[in-house]
Amino acid sequence: MSPSKVENKLQRRPRSTSMKDRQNSKAQSDRTSSMESEYSPESRLIAQVPRKSVYDQLNQILISDERLPESIILINTMEWQGQYVAELLHEQAQPIVSTCSAADVQAAFNTIVTRIQRFCNCNAQTPSTMKVAVAGDQCYLSTILRFFVEQLANKTPDWLSYIRFLVIPIGSHPLAKYVASFDSKFNTIFMDTAWRELFCRTDRPASDNIDVAGRVVQYLAGANVSHQFPISEAMLTYKQKSPDEDSCQKFVPFIGVVKVGIVEQSLSTSVDSDDAMGGNTSILSSPTPPSAGLYGKEIGGTPPQSPSVSTALSGAGSPCSGNEVMGLQVDYWTVQGPEKKKEGEKRDVGLKNTLKSNFRSLQVSRLPCGGELTPPPSMAMTVVTKEKNKKVIFLSKKPKEKELDSKSQVIDGISRLICTAKHQHTMLRVTIDGVEWNDVKFFQLAAQWPTHVKHFPVGIFGYTKPV
Repeated sequence: MSPSKVENKLQRRPRSTSMKDRQNSKAQSDRTSSMESEYSPESRLIAQVPRKSVYDQLNQILISDERLPESIILINTMEWQGQYVAELLHEQAQPIVSTCSAADVQAAFNTIVTRIQRFCNCNAQTPSTMKVAVAGDQCYLSTILRFFVEQLANKTPDWLSYIRFLVIPIGSHPLAKYVASFDSKFNTIFMDTAWRELFCRTDRPASDNIDVAGRVVQYLAGANVSHQFPISEAMLTYKQKSPDEDSCQKFVPFIGVVKVGIVEQSLSTSVDSDDAMGGNTSILSSPTPPSAGLYGKEIGGTPPQSPSVSTALSGAGSPCSGNEVMGLQVDYWTVQGPEKKKEGEKRDVGLKNTLKSNFRSLQVSRLPCGGELTPPPSMAMTVVTKEKNKKVIFLSKKPKEKELDSKSQVIDGISRLICTAKHQHTMLRVTIDGVEWNDVKFFQLAAQWPTHVKHFPVGIFGYTKPV
């Protein structure tokens, strides 16, 4: 089948779409219309077309509507790391799909969903859970998450058990590090020194000394348990340079970390020695020619000029530079329940709390603390604020200004948060699971995604903490 026919076939409404699905689709139209414009910036600018090779690989794996494969491996092949992994897995005849753009990823995931639907039409029994491995960094997983939320919003809840995502970390990956904190086998395979050092290299090795393919195959075979990660919602209001519209809103799902301002390495979950596995190997490093077709990257100069990937998240650890501080106002609401106040903390549970300050960094995490198996129904915020200059008197010397002090504070139990710049014309730069959004006027975070797609299932070996 030619790629044009395949593409036309995919663009038609799947024959399996039920009346209930169509009703659900109508109910979700407002939210998904925002998401579709986010996922498909090419619809407004340059048309991104999935490569023929993506369809060729999919057709080799998804052979029949009556039988589904046990697994499919989606690989980000924009840099040598992903290309290297793809070659090694191809030699082992593994079911790989190499992707180089958001259009490739969307085509692959939409095709998987369509084939599962066709299987349901052809068979009376419920399909077995398909393992969809995702080889890349946190940003690449974020791209998958968005299409997952978009596609399953119009499906019945039983669809949530049809897919299990397997995380193969290549590059900075806070979520993979969290999984390693409670799954010792995952930790051994993907968090050891050999794996990290291999993908920290600037060029590909002459030979595979750590059996990359063997590790991936072991994960595919053994990850038979799904750990459910809560999906949170970020609503961004960003500046629109169009004369017809003052601002636009986007709804972005996330499962990891949201950052604004300077992120210090000691606080960032994505830049410590364990997490910055890819070194400076951001698969979506910027600047990049407009023709590169980045994942979720706006092409051209139309705001919000994003989402684009912050190269800092691959190891440098800072969306901003220098000693920049940002005047912000953060309004947040905490979850109801018996919570202990930390010393010096002024907070009313369930009521609005406000924090106004000059921030050096602000970071909100949906990931639990390391090793906690049950995620709380809330988010945790870590802030670093700039303290005022203090005059220090030295004997026999004139008063001197002491260096700026920073005060760090962690506030947990947050169910909702709104962050706004103190000055009306100050635009924020917000990074959501590794994807950077520019020209943001303000943003709001909610601990729970509002549709029935509330969890992202990640495959693990089991719950055994590393020694």
